[in-house]
Amino acid sequence: MFLRCGLRTSQLRQRQDARCLAAAIWLARPIHWGLGLVSQAVKCAIVVYAVIAMAVALSLPPSTQAGPGVNDPASRVRAAINSLRFVAYTPTDLTIVAGQVHPASRERIRKDLTLLREDFQGLITYSCADGVDEVPAVAKALGYRALIIGIWDPLSDREFRNAKRLVDAYPQLIVGISVGNETLLAERQQWPVLRAAIQRLRAAVPGVAITTSEPFYYYLNNDPADFVAVQDFLLPSVHPLFQPWFDQASTAQAVDFVVRVAGLLSARTDKPVLIKETGLPSGPPGTRFTPSAQAEFWTSLIAQLPKLPGLGVAYFEAFDHDWKEENARQEFGAHPEEGYWGLYTAGGDPKAVMTVLRKLWRADNLPGKATAVPVE
Repeated sequence: MFLRCGLRTSQLRQRQDARCLAAAIWLARPIHWGLGLVSQAVKCAIVVYAVIAMAVALSLPPSTQAGPGVNDPASRVRAAINSLRFVAYTPTDLTIVAGQVHPASRERIRKDLTLLREDFQGLITYSCADGVDEVPAVAKALGYRALIIGIWDPLSDREFRNAKRLVDAYPQLIVGISVGNETLLAERQQWPVLRAAIQRLRAAVPGVAITTSEPFYYYLNNDPADFVAVQDFLLPSVHPLFQPWFDQASTAQAVDFVVRVAGLLSARTDKPVLIKETGLPSGPPGTRFTPSAQAEFWTSLIAQLPKLPGLGVAYFEAFDHDWKEENARQEFGAHPEEGYWGLYTAGGDPKAVMTVLRKLWRADNLPGKATAVPVE
């Protein structure tokens, strides 16, 4: 359920390669800084992408959206991005394997969020069902200041009812709702269905910013044509790991990829942009994915990300989830890295990345301190 399954099939990877046109504008540059790292085939592919992408980018009109107004729901999201640290969160006792759901419990959610509260003030969830709908109540009690809650299934009446109930109960805490997670990429629904779900929810909760979440190139290519216009703010994923050049790139190049995408996304719209998912996993052992590489990625990204109002990145993700690896194996083959995305282990132990991030946050006075501007 919370597995980014669309990126795991060969067919979708091929479609991703074909559609990831805008990325090549800047991909060509960092990759060619280290020509020895890439094969001739990859170099040629990048050049082809760059030519097409430049044509696409030049054909897209600049953003025509007016700046945020006083009554604009997205203004609360913008304020939260500017002042708070967000983390993508799935409860540690929630499991979904072979269609069998073990729901999250309020007790475990409280334990998880108590641990995370030391470093984070904002949460992003993926569902309003299976116990995840308990998150706002616990978050409110623990002093979290902003939530972007998720609806996994755009056609789920239960999730829509829960989302409406939660907004009514916690109107100051919930600043945004994401309808779907990589729904178009995974072909769970088509755009007209997803767009209708976004519009339906907006009518039900007019004071809350509504969006969806897809890979970055949907936004840069603005495909479908009204994709960006329908959303109140942008919540893209930017995963270097799933790009065709990743296996031959360094961690520094992966970071550069995300930084450049972030800049392009911010330049394409006046709407707030919060990168929902990015990063590197910390395992499994014996692969290039190590705790030190994960730490290097995040510290470099936070240091290099453009300091622009309304542009931010959420930390993906809070905890490891072993069951995601099993889901990947059953549907898409072996992807053992799926169980290692967390900043914390499944048992709640902080990884090396948390030690270095805390030093960086303290040294640079990055968003998230108690003196930050309120989002209410």
